[in-house]
Amino acid sequence: MFALGNLLPGRVLLTTTTRIFSAQMDIAERVFTLDDPKWREEIASIAGPSLLVGHVEGEKAVGVPPELPGELLKNGQTDWIVLEADGSRMRPTKAPAEHEPVIPHDSSQVVITVGIDALSGPIREQTHRPERVSAVTGLSEDATLTPGSLARLMTSAQGGLKGIPEQATVSLLINKVESDVTKQYAEEIALLALKHSRIRRVIAGKMKPTANSPWTVWSR
Repeated sequence: MFALGNLLPGRVLLTTTTRIFSAQMDIAERVFTLDDPKWREEIASIAGPSLLVGHVEGEKAVGVPPELPGELLKNGQTDWIVLEADGSRMRPTKAPAEHEPVIPHDSSQVVITVGIDALSGPIREQTHRPERVSAVTGLSEDATLTPGSLARLMTSAQGGLKGIPEQATVSLLINKVESDVTKQYAEEIALLALKHSRIRRVIAGKMKPTANSPWTVWSR
């Protein structure tokens, strides 16, 4: 979210409809909360990325109502909104619960994110909500995901595609791809995922890049 926000021109608002660790607020140059009565006028006048959250509760910041981002764009109070709609508790992937994800109904672009290290150990250890991952993939929680089963999870209506509005363009981002082996896995996942009509493109690479870690893009 922060990396994408830094690439966009104009007024960029970063936010979430779920919860983020309050420590992540330190990454943002500017932070606004809905508790501040002046937040609307301030975000409209500041160029560059800013973070907007509901309020802070202990170690986590609470997100904003899902209808708010669309309202801000419609009213011209910001040029871009980058929103985190779900979390995986620091695991490489997950299958969402009934109430997840919280994607605004007027979203235009949705990026499904997954870490390639989801393939590096048992489902019960490498995923959030492993019982749901098991149900979607048909594998036991002691099994290890394969590129094929991970692609199936990402393109399932009960997995990566859950709750995505019909008008949204969908991309799949595979993170932590660096070695030759993980690049091969990523390509296999990409080719399988692109067989699903909702997936427009797949991007593979490393969010914390090194000099030799370019991004690879597959498109339909």
